[in-house]
Amino acid sequence: MAAEQPKDVPTDPASSPAPVTGDEAAAPSKKGAKKAEAKAKKEAEKARKAAEREAAAAATSSGPVEDLAKDNYGEVSKDKKIESAIVNLRNVGEEHVGKSIKLRAWIQNARMQGAKMAFVELREERNWTIQGVVSASAEGEPVSRQMVKWIGGLKLESFVSVEAMVMKPLEPVKSCKVSGFELHLTKVYLVAPAPEMLGLGMGAASRAVGNLDDETASDAPAVEGLSISDGAPVASLATHLNNPAMHKRAPVNQAIADIRIAVEDLFCDYLRARRFKRFHPPSLIGAASEGGANVFTLPYFDKQAYLAQSPQFYKQIEIAGGRKRVFCVHPVFRAENSNSPRHMTEFMGLDMEMEIEDHYHEVMHMLEGVLIYIFGKLATEYREEIELIRSVYPSEEFLLPEPGKEVRLTFAEGQALLRAEGPPEYANVSDDEDMTTAQEKALGALIRKKYHSDFYVLDKFPVEARPFYAMPDPENPQVTNAYDFMMRGQEILSGGQRLHLPHELEATIRSKGLDPNQPGLKGYVDVFKSVGVPPHGGGGIGLDRVVAWYLNLPSVQLVADYPRTPKRLAP
Repeated sequence: MAAEQPKDVPTDPASSPAPVTGDEAAAPSKKGAKKAEAKAKKEAEKARKAAEREAAAAATSSGPVEDLAKDNYGEVSKDKKIESAIVNLRNVGEEHVGKSIKLRAWIQNARMQGAKMAFVELREERNWTIQGVVSASAEGEPVSRQMVKWIGGLKLESFVSVEAMVMKPLEPVKSCKVSGFELHLTKVYLVAPAPEMLGLGMGAASRAVGNLDDETASDAPAVEGLSISDGAPVASLATHLNNPAMHKRAPVNQAIADIRIAVEDLFCDYLRARRFKRFHPPSLIGAASEGGANVFTLPYFDKQAYLAQSPQFYKQIEIAGGRKRVFCVHPVFRAENSNSPRHMTEFMGLDMEMEIEDHYHEVMHMLEGVLIYIFGKLATEYREEIELIRSVYPSEEFLLPEPGKEVRLTFAEGQALLRAEGPPEYANVSDDEDMTTAQEKALGALIRKKYHSDFYVLDKFPVEARPFYAMPDPENPQVTNAYDFMMRGQEILSGGQRLHLPHELEATIRSKGLDPNQPGLKGYVDVFKSVGVPPHGGGGIGLDRVVAWYLNLPSVQLVADYPRTPKRLAP
């Protein structure tokens, strides 16, 4: 817009412009000439681009440019083969530089670098990744521009088979685990394409879960559970579990799964080396033998059956049957409508039972030994997995007592420590009542500070806090020869000496308000009436809790392969 002419400004005749003649009025001003010149240049540029487009169209109409690399990429088929030997990323080394290898992997990332080059990040397993480079050659083979464009457009998490030359990058590729090498791709075949949009991306799957409430465990859209934290997507626990394949692809979740299986294997190895024999207890039982309040029922032909809450009775039958030491790994079912991060309706149990020669602490020390063995092996042989998990779920090192300085307190001593040094609300806790979860955690914090250990034993639990088969202490019938094992202030094992004489067993069952002749209990008691059964004891360990508390994870559901809770029965 032209500037407004100032008002009331006196004019100077000498400085006023002379009248414009007709010829001068027809000539353009300098400003107008510049505008016309700019407009002409703009029109010329438009005309040039139009000519280029016409030329390109004419070239296209005369037939497509031959793709000399067409056999080196595309969907996999019997005609498209890779002859090079397959090499796993964890084994790639200097001896492969300059040589062609085969790799089967997922596309974790892909980006174009102009029209002739693309970079792809290939993931084989867990966090084993390597950078792939594909560049079109001047002659169009073995890589053409069309091939580069096709590779750059592959959907993330598609599965491919590639042939590539192993090369050394100019500098380490920090974003990949295999940082000292890169792959120069010569063939890429799509084995299984991924969808346009993932319900859970690798970025969110590899980060700590957000909301722990599993409120969308049904058919709600998975993407609704995504949120943004620090500029990065974070998925709720429900979104993770509703997208099991992507959840399991995340390196952190594979590391958790590997440690879970390691704990199970180490448990078995330790006991086998000490003459324990493995057996398989049933999951289907004919009576709710331990009270019946928290069992799952199901139709069983013309009668009702139940899912086993524990292998307890069957471990004792094995001892009665002449086995001196037994163990089992099995599913446990609890119909508890609890939606806390500590509970599941199905979990894996690690159980053992053994004959007692002199004192029930023989059993307690055996269980203590197997757990300390497991923790020690994890710390030394699974350090890489632990550090990977800690990069997502930070935690302090799990503290263990020095050999010979194991932390063992009676239940009463634990309560006394809470009263003396714990939070004010526990100043009057009783020695006759079981601990709450909050009390357990408070005691765990005190023991870590006082004894420098995250692992300890509470012994001599009160009678009222133990089941009917727990052996009372002969010297103090108000407590039992029973114990709990604790990790970071949370219980992971319950066990103790069992009653083995039938008349004492029947008396204790009646004292609990139960009938020893009721279905489920009668068959159990009859085992002890049918033969002489030696003194024995044992314990049951919650596998998922051991792993969750060792790694200090926010929920046991992150440990289970396929968690079951009151809200989740899928996948």
